[in-house]
Order: sequence, then C-alpha cells, then structure tokens
Amino acid sequence: MSESASRATPTPSARNKVIIVYLLMMLVLVGGAAVVVFQTHQQTRKAAVSRLNARADLATELVTQAFMTSDYGLRTLAGFIEPLAEQASIVSGSGLESLEQTLDQKRDLLEYLDGLFVMGPLGRALYSSESLPGDQVPGWSFLRQQLSGMSGSQLITPLYKDPTTGQLSIWHLRALYASNGAVTAYLAARQTTELLTSSMGHLSLSEGQSLAVLDENMTVVGRLPGTPGTLHTGTRVQEPHTSEFIESGQARSQVLTSSPVDSEERFYAFRRVSGAPYIVIVGEKMSVVMHGWWQSLWVIVIGVLLVGIVGLVLVCQLLRRQAAEQKLISENRERQALQNSAQSNEARLRALIHSIPDLIFVFDQQGRFVFVHASDESMLLGPVEELLGAHYQEVLPAKLANRLDATREQVERTGEPAELEYQLEHEGEVREFSARITVLVDQENRNNGFLAVVRDVTESKIQEAELRIASTAFETHLGMVITDEHGVILRANRAFTKITGYEEHEVVGKTPAVLQSGLQDRAFYQNFWARVKENGSWEGEIWNRKKNGEIYAEWLTVTAVRGEEGQVLNYVGTFHDITKRKEAERRAHRLAFYDSLTGLANRVLLEDRIAEAVKSNVRQKTYAALLQLELNQFRAINDTRGYEVGDLVLKTVADRLGKLMRGSNTLARIGGDEFAILLLSLGPTEEAAARAAELMANQVLNLFEHPVAVADYNVPISVSIGITLMSGQQTPWDQQIQRAEQATQQAKQQARQQGARPVAFFDPEIQARTVANILLEDELRNALSADQLQLFFQPQIRNPDRLQGYEVLLRWQHPEKGLISPGVFIPLAEQNRLIVPIGEWVLRRACEQLARWQDDPATKDLYLAVNVSVYQFQNRQFTEQVAAILEETGAPPHLLELEVTESLLMDDPEYITQVMNDLRALGIRFSLDDFGTGYSSLSYLKRLPLDQVKIDQSFTRDLGENNASGAIVDSIIGLSNGLGLQVIAEGVETEAQRDWLVEHGCRHFQGYLFGRPGPLPADN
Repeated sequence: MSESASRATPTPSARNKVIIVYLLMMLVLVGGAAVVVFQTHQQTRKAAVSRLNARADLATELVTQAFMTSDYGLRTLAGFIEPLAEQASIVSGSGLESLEQTLDQKRDLLEYLDGLFVMGPLGRALYSSESLPGDQVPGWSFLRQQLSGMSGSQLITPLYKDPTTGQLSIWHLRALYASNGAVTAYLAARQTTELLTSSMGHLSLSEGQSLAVLDENMTVVGRLPGTPGTLHTGTRVQEPHTSEFIESGQARSQVLTSSPVDSEERFYAFRRVSGAPYIVIVGEKMSVVMHGWWQSLWVIVIGVLLVGIVGLVLVCQLLRRQAAEQKLISENRERQALQNSAQSNEARLRALIHSIPDLIFVFDQQGRFVFVHASDESMLLGPVEELLGAHYQEVLPAKLANRLDATREQVERTGEPAELEYQLEHEGEVREFSARITVLVDQENRNNGFLAVVRDVTESKIQEAELRIASTAFETHLGMVITDEHGVILRANRAFTKITGYEEHEVVGKTPAVLQSGLQDRAFYQNFWARVKENGSWEGEIWNRKKNGEIYAEWLTVTAVRGEEGQVLNYVGTFHDITKRKEAERRAHRLAFYDSLTGLANRVLLEDRIAEAVKSNVRQKTYAALLQLELNQFRAINDTRGYEVGDLVLKTVADRLGKLMRGSNTLARIGGDEFAILLLSLGPTEEAAARAAELMANQVLNLFEHPVAVADYNVPISVSIGITLMSGQQTPWDQQIQRAEQATQQAKQQARQQGARPVAFFDPEIQARTVANILLEDELRNALSADQLQLFFQPQIRNPDRLQGYEVLLRWQHPEKGLISPGVFIPLAEQNRLIVPIGEWVLRRACEQLARWQDDPATKDLYLAVNVSVYQFQNRQFTEQVAAILEETGAPPHLLELEVTESLLMDDPEYITQVMNDLRALGIRFSLDDFGTGYSSLSYLKRLPLDQVKIDQSFTRDLGENNASGAIVDSIIGLSNGLGLQVIAEGVETEAQRDWLVEHGCRHFQGYLFGRPGPLPADN
C-alpha cells in the first residue's frame, strides 16, 4: 500500500487526536466564555451599585438642599422677628402689631409654606398665619414632644398628620433667642410634603429605577415613580431592611431584596438625610440591571453552541477525507492557539469565522461582495479575487439572484434573519444549499449591508430522506424491537404493542425474556443465540406469551447489527403473529386428510398410508389388505328420509366400524357411501392375509345384521365388500383402491345375480377389462377431432311402407379396431362427460341434414330422431345451445325429434320438465325411448311434453312367443293411444311381428324388416 493511501485512512490514534483536540477546543471556549460571563456579571453588578449610590447621593443632596433652603428662609425670618418677639414676650400686648406686619411681609421667604406661627415656649401662639380657634398652636402636643428632644437652634419633625383634617405636613422650627441667650419663642413653619417631592421631581429615573423618601417612622413622604393604590404619601412601610437601617444609625447602606411594592428583586441604596429625621431610598430592578448581561450571555451561549456544532461537523469531515482532515487539524490547532491568546472579541470572531466550514458572504448596501469565506474555494462560482467588488446579480444565475433580491428586501424590512434554499450545479452534480440571510446594521441601527451564511446540505437532505424511510420502515405492520449488544430492549414499534399488548415503556430496559411462554426449553434458547452469534441472524417459529397471558405463535427474524470493526452493536428482531395461520394450517390439514362429516381419514390420507404400507410390506416381507365397503341403496335413504338422516346414518356406520379397528389399522371414508379399511401386517403368506381380511369382512357384515336406529328411524343397512391383498411385489400402491373398487362391484354383482355373500376378492380378468376400457376412453377423447365418428340412419316407417324419417345412430370407425359398437363407447362417453361435446356434434350434423332436405320436395317432410343423454340436459346452456344450432343451420324445429330415456327423469325432474317445455316451445318433438325397461312411471307420461312413446325391442322380439311381452306391448299401446301419444315399435324384424303390432293398434315401426342402420342413400 502506498504512503499516500495510508495517510488517507485515519488510524484510531489519529481519530482520537481529532476528538481530543475538539474537546479541548470546546473546553477552552466554554471556559473563556464562562470567564467573560462571570466578569461581565461582576462588572454589571458593580456598575449598577455605583450608579445606584450616585443616584442615592444625588437624591439625598436634593432633599438636604430643600431642608437647607427652608432653614435659610427661617433663619432670615428669625433675624427680623427675634427683637420683636422678645419685646412681645416682655410686655404683654405690645409690639405684636410690628411682629405681625414683619411676618406678613417676610413669609414669602419660605417655599411650600402651609402655615407660619410664632409661639411661646408653652405653645401659645404669638402669631399665626391663620385664624385659630384658641390661642394654642395646632399640633402642639406633637410639637411639644419633638421640642423635648431638640438639641440645637432648629428642629425638623417627621411627617405629621393632622388628626382633624388628615393633612400631612412637615414642621420646621427655629428657636428665637433673647439678648441674654435664652429662648423666648419659636418660629414654626408648617410646610407641605411638596417641599421634598418637588426636589425629587428634578431627578430623571431610568427604566426600572425607583426613589422614595421616608421619615424615621417609615412613613412614605414621596415616591417616584408613583404607584397609585400601593404606596402613597402617609403610608407606613413594613420592611425589615429599612427598619434595620433606621435603627442602625448608619448614614448609608445598600441591600439586594424584594420590593414591597411589586415583589420584584431590586438593588436598594439607603441614605440618611443629615440634620433631618428622613431617609432616602433609591432602588433599581435586577431584571433591568442584568438585562444587558443576559443578552450578552445568550449571545455567548449561542456562539459557543454554534462553534460546537460547526466543530462537530468539521470533525466528521476530517474523519471522511484525509486531505481535509490534515487541513482542519491544522486549523483547529491554529484556532486553539488563537483562542488561548485572544484578548479581544475581534480575535475570537475571526477564529470563529475561520473554523466554520460554511460559505460566508458579506455584501454592502448595494449588493457587492465585500467579504468571501470558503473552506473549499472550489465550491465558489469563481475565484475570490473576482468575486470581491462584484454585484451578486453579476455572479449568480438570474433566477437565484431574483430570489435573493426578495429575501434581502424581507430581512431589511423585518430585521429578522431569513432562510433561502436553492440548487446549484457543481462539478456536473446538482447540489442542495441553504443560506441564512441576516441584515447588518451599524451602531446607529442603520442598514450597513447584509450577511449570507451558506451551507451545502446535500448530504443532510439525503440523510433526512433515509431517516424518513427508516422511520417509516420501523413503523411497519411487522412487530419490531431493537436491543443493545446485551439483549436489553431499547426501542419497540407500535406493531410490537399491537401484537404483544406491551407498551414500549413497559419493555424498554428489559430483555425479550419477558415474552417467553415456557413452551421452549433452555436448550432451545441456547441454540438460538448460538446461531445468531455464529451466523449473524436467526429465523424461525417461536411461541411467546402476550401481556394478557395468551400464548401465540410468531415468525421471528433476529439480525445482529455490527460496527465497523465487526463488534455487535445491536440486535434487531422483526416478527409477525402466525397463530391464525397455524390454526388455518391445522384446519387445512384436517380438511385435506380427514372427512368433515365422520372425522375419519379421507381418500388422500388413505392413499398416503397405502403407499407406506406397500413400502413396509417390501421391507418386512409381509402382506396387507384393503377392504372397500359400499352401502347398498344409500341414495334411497337420502331420497326417502332426507340428507340429515343420511348424514346420521353415515356417522353411525363410522362409529360402528371404528369399534373394529385395532393398532395401526386405518378406517377411511373415501366416497359418499363408501368406506375403506386398511389392515397391516397380516402375515408372510397370501393365504394368511386372505383369512384375516375375510374375518374382518365377516365382522363388518355382522355389524349391520340389525337396522341402524337414527332420528326415530330404523334404517336397514346392507354392505358390499371388495378386498384386495397387497404384498408390494406386483401392483403399485396407487392402483390398490381401484382394485378394491372393482372387487366391490364384483361383490354387488354376484350378490344380485347369484344371491351369494356380498364379499369378493379382486379378479384380474375384470381388471384387464377395466384397463381396456381406460385405454379405449383415451382414444375416444381424440375420436371427435380425428373425424372418426360417423352418423348412421335407420328408417322409421308408417304402416304399410311409408317412410316418415330416420333415427340418427352414432358409430365409431376406429382406424385399427374397425367399427366399435355404441354399446361399448357410449357408456364410456357418459362416464367421462365426453357425451356433451359428442351430443352437440350429432345434433349439429342432424340439423344440417334436415336443412339440406328442405331443398327437395321428396325429403322436405322427413324428420330425424336424435338420442339425447341425461348429461346434455344437465348442461344449463343446453336450451340455448339447441336454439343456436337451429338458427345457424336453418333446420325446421318441428322435424327434429329428441329421444329421451326414463333415467333422464330420475335426477331433478322439475328442472328436466322445464327444459323440455322450453325446447317444446321452439317446436321440437320428444319421444320416450325404451319405455317399460326402466323406472317406468305413468306420471311421467302425464307431466312431460311427449309426442311419442317407443316400445323397446326387448318386448318386440318376443311377440307371438311370450305372452307376457305381448301383454306389456298391448298395455303400452293402449295407454299411449289413451293419452294421445304416437306409438312406435323398434326392433321389428319379421312380418309376423309387424302384423301383430298392426292388429293391436301400432302403426309406426323401426327395425331390420325395413332397413338396417347405415349411411343415407346417395339420393338423400
């Protein structure tokens, strides 16, 4: 590996150095910010205290000045009236006129004067500026108390409230001395509180400042600003710090406490007014004092956070790219050195700017670049030298420049920063950028340009999109849980809560063991975690317990999340509840392998067990036997008793047969009225197996010697049993049921024909015939498309020799076997429903022939009789099919005769009657074939839309030789004539038979006497 490549990959030590440098930088920055904040805080408090003391000193000086002005006026006035007062006091009633005149002339020397008095030492008024009710000075009791403590030539009293008028005033007294130095009288000035409040009005208070003057009794003389309803002149204040200051006798003090007015915390400065019983209190709100400091604090905090965020982004970039890492490490070191040595905000700001990886642009008022910063100058639209002095409209694309114009106008109008997001193509790639536009103002708040901080947010946009996708994926329909490397749950989604019932906060901090159901043992979970640690994942089915205690099955996938060094950081588990699926599988298994009515094994399960039995026979060299049981005439039970009774009979039969089962034997229901018994391990010889199977057959027959009692009915049951032995050596397992079915048919046949016991073992000769029929059936499927089927026609004659029409007969001309009798292939066609397409083909060919006859007067009245199978009638579209053939071929409907047999009427006679009526409405005629040979019913002749009755050839053949046949034919003829039905006899081969029929009233014939079946003559 090259040296440059090794430098490009940061080592763990290099990564740690970057982190340490970043932390040291943040520590220094936070420490420096803390020092600045602390110093600023101290300076702010100191400045506030200094400002408050100066304001208090000034307020005290103004109050003192007010009292000095008052004292000066009194002292001046005292100089004028002191001689007069002495004279007035010596000679009663003399000199008062001069005293009053002097006082009246000089009283203007005093401001805010409410009353002026000259009183003797005992309070007698020598002069009063107002009329008195007596000769006593008002408030003398108060003044006398104050005079008792007077130590000099003047006295200023606390705030006095007149008990009568409630008026508040301040008394200023000055002693008047005689020539011998004795006090002869007192000059008393009663002044309003405006004396002090007016001096307070000269002060201008800043926001949050307050000023109050109280007397020594803590009574408010005045307060700025005024607070109506809270503190006003004359209000007594209850405040411990103020009381403590008054009692201390100190000249000044200061304290930080809550205001009794608005409970806000304030700095208070106390001053005692010299020579007067008053104190001045100046306060300032802490919130106002520290407002500037709080703003500075927020600026510093935001700056520190911004530096921290920028530094973190820088560290991430350093770890991604080696070149940027080296450069940013150098810048971090330089920035750290600058921060450690910086002594001014300008140096800190520069360090901050140079540490920002964002693009920074400063524009003047005209929009020209005056400053450009870019950690990667390739991100710029041009060199820095070319950008400086250029207008942004000359550099940016027109659309972006217009957007910047609008954003610039917005920030200049509101003064608030604004965001601008845009896209630019950089090095052939479209990049996303986010710009923060801020207006720049000078100290006089005038617009000085604007600042744009631009960040490339392409990666963050991608990360945001990925986070949204991850968040959406987390809240999927699958339950999801995330743990740490120790398996402690950290997160769980809403689907987890929906499935388990546990809220996320209930499982966070716990392990998934809280969900364990106890159905899996400790070894299961040990293997589970071993697989996860070995392969990094595990997937499988697990049973857990919900919060409500319910056990449920889930399909769980656990995946380990590894770090860059391969260590496990987390485990992520996703799961979904498969309880319903498991239950559905169980039900599906039940439906797939068991009969829903009896609960016995069905044909599928029986075949599976037969296959296993054949394999076991080969291994163990033993025999097994399969017995098929068919309930005789069970259909009659359904028809006469109803299907509910039939179902009860089947259940009872199953219960009785179940009592015969032992060990591994299998009892199954393989058809509507068919059961099967599989007997295993019957011995090594065929004879032993046959004896065991026959013994079981006898036991089954014995079970049904007595009727079955169900639903208040005693239903007799007879069973035919076919048996096949299985060794596994010769016959494949999938043919065993077929062989047993053939044996059952043998048993039914020998019981019906010979009166023997209805039990038979499989006969290979019957099997050979069956195989031949199967092969013939396969060839029959191709006969129609291979054009091997042919129509033969046998004439039908009206006595004596008039040709009325033909019966259409189907023949199969096999390419190898020659002409095959319809008695062979028609039953096969009906069995596999090939009779439906074959019958349609016969009908279409017959109608085409009728249409051709219409062109010849000699043949246009001839009709054709076509045999129709019961399966064609069962086709719900049979009527539409016949109507379409008639319309397509143009055949006259009244010349088409459909021959039906009595067996057609055995299934759903109402539906068959409706179909025949619909066809009769088209004009088609009907003939009842083989009457008297099946389930003949006179009601059929009455209900059905028949036109003709055909006497079966088995009766015609014996006419003149068998009286019974003659009686039957005679009865059929008489009955048909009575019902207005035409009678035709088939199988007429001799003149004697014809004569007998004519003698007894039959005039229509068909048979070899008139012509054998074959192709139509050439002229037809």
